[in-house]
Amino acid sequence: MLLISALIAVPRQTLAQQRLNWIAAGTFTCATALLAATPHAMAAEGQQDVRQENNYSEATALAKQLQAMLLVSLEPNAPSANGTDSVGQRLETQAVGQRFKDSDTPWVFCRLGINDTNAIDGAPTRLVNHPSLVELRHGPGIFVVDYAHAEDGLQGRIVSILPRTPGKYYQFSPSHIDELATLPPGTLTQRSMVLAVRVHPERPQSVSGMRDPMLAREAASHSAHQARIGKQGHHNWQTRSQRILGNQGFSGSPQEVCAESWENQDLLDSCVDCVASWRQSSGHWNAVKGVQSAYGYDIRRGPNGIWYATGILTK
Repeated sequence: MLLISALIAVPRQTLAQQRLNWIAAGTFTCATALLAATPHAMAAEGQQDVRQENNYSEATALAKQLQAMLLVSLEPNAPSANGTDSVGQRLETQAVGQRFKDSDTPWVFCRLGINDTNAIDGAPTRLVNHPSLVELRHGPGIFVVDYAHAEDGLQGRIVSILPRTPGKYYQFSPSHIDELATLPPGTLTQRSMVLAVRVHPERPQSVSGMRDPMLAREAASHSAHQARIGKQGHHNWQTRSQRILGNQGFSGSPQEVCAESWENQDLLDSCVDCVASWRQSSGHWNAVKGVQSAYGYDIRRGPNGIWYATGILTK
């Protein structure tokens, strides 16, 4: 059984940013859940399509009806006033549309200006100012709300946020939009970690396998444990690995990689930071970059402002 040590020394740095504890816990309820919407007729069973509706309330209602993923692009100007926005233009290309159609999940696209307001709790509100979207860095970007996987407890949850404002580590690229089409179902923290692995310049192959729900739960649980005690490590790995083998019957030995971020970073900066930490260790990187049959990744922030990432991988 391969046990990979993850005690990578990472310097500490205090930033001015503050994040809410409920964000660190990975429970992000979308602002759309606060909007009243009138249902339309249900889409035909089995329909896989990409629809566009640039009215936020109507887009939310349509995504609910189609049991679709809702992708919202908050752009520097209203789409009607700015036909040259690179992200908006990319969303409307045939190639990107086909990529989302091939994802086997219906999608609804919604393009809005960053200054557009929507009625939330009866008051006109700029979406970028809503607490659930703090990870947008108060600027333009993309967020995804899941109305397609109610059985996984993801109904109405924000499951991806891509800020276009440059951060310390995460730098948006329009190509990251393409990754959203094929990210597996999961929470915001899980999908953010998978995205950070995918977009690493060396294109690690561990995420080319199957995202396993049990491994994802184990990764979430261990990240939360590290965050609670404020210490990185493979605590109780023997018990955890035996539980994995007993529940799934994997023929190979599970591997676990852990990392911690610098202090007081936002989510995507911390995800990219943790992947970079794994790159510094040959043992970690061999596991992360190698082809795996199944994986689970997650990350949690502790009261100390440090995020703790976990990956559990099996051959």
